[in-house]
Amino acid sequence: MTDEERDLVERWILAFCEPPPVVDAELMRRLLAEPHLPKEAAP
Repeated sequence: MTDEERDLVERWILAFCEPPPVVDAELMRRLLAEPHLPKEAAP
C-alpha cells in the first residue's frame, strides 16, 4: 500500500466511519471529493 492509499483510507474512515471495501485510489479520490462530505474528510 502506498502512502497516498494510506492517506485515502484514513480520510475514508473519517468520512464514512468504516474502512473502504476496496482500496481503489482513483475511486476513493472521486468519492471523497463529493461536496456533501464533512470538511475534515475533504482534501
